[in-house]
Amino acid sequence: MRKYIFNYQTIIHFEQRVRQHAFLLRCMPCVNACQQVGRRDLFLYPSIHPIYGADSWKNPIQYGYIGPEHDSFVFVSSGEARLQPYCIPLERPFYRYLFGVESALTVLSDPMKDFLAEKRGKLEGFALAQALATEVYATMSYTPGSTSLTTTASLAFGQRQGVCQDYAHLLIALCRAAGIPARYANGFMTGLGTTHAWVEVLDGEVWRGLDPTNNVTEMEFGYIKIAHGRDAADCPVNRGIFIGTARQQTEVRTIVEEI
Repeated sequence: MRKYIFNYQTIIHFEQRVRQHAFLLRCMPCVNACQQVGRRDLFLYPSIHPIYGADSWKNPIQYGYIGPEHDSFVFVSSGEARLQPYCIPLERPFYRYLFGVESALTVLSDPMKDFLAEKRGKLEGFALAQALATEVYATMSYTPGSTSLTTTASLAFGQRQGVCQDYAHLLIALCRAAGIPARYANGFMTGLGTTHAWVEVLDGEVWRGLDPTNNVTEMEFGYIKIAHGRDAADCPVNRGIFIGTARQQTEVRTIVEEI
């Protein structure tokens, strides 16, 4: 077991004041067989008492409502996590993560089918998923700003560039097409940065982690998970509505350190 401290900060600046702001967050670590949380704190500004619950994927959520006018929204998640090697027992059903299941961001294109046929060889199961993760890493170029939150795997593959979300979507699409259940996961990674996305694939009766962005073909430590789903649209960190027409500018900063 290894222990980590984490601090995740998001500051959203509104160009003009907004009001009646309803929000839903996924910014606090989940608890599972390989991840226990010793302390979880959530700071919000404007200050309110959030409601805690879970979404349909059993991810922890935090939500609330800010009525008065405000020109910024701040949320800070911090605490301590205790990690075992990344291995999560299967919770049925897993059919949601198979090929053919509706997932708008991971639809397979013909060029992606050709890519899979060329790269898969005689490998199957988790060994194939590992090989595909390496191929995605070698094929894609990490280019911030080249894609958006709604960019599909096929579009990212077509331009051969993107960010961690795109790497994850591409690997998920390829794994599902090869008959390997795969799902999108996000959270915090050791070091200084922002939120990170990776992939969980089903290996027998357990989910194992792969990080194609960093060519990690078997995750063990250093990743603190906050959510999973079919693709990124199932588990955004922040979603909300408000009255106002203000443009937004978002600052995100994450620190994870082993102790």
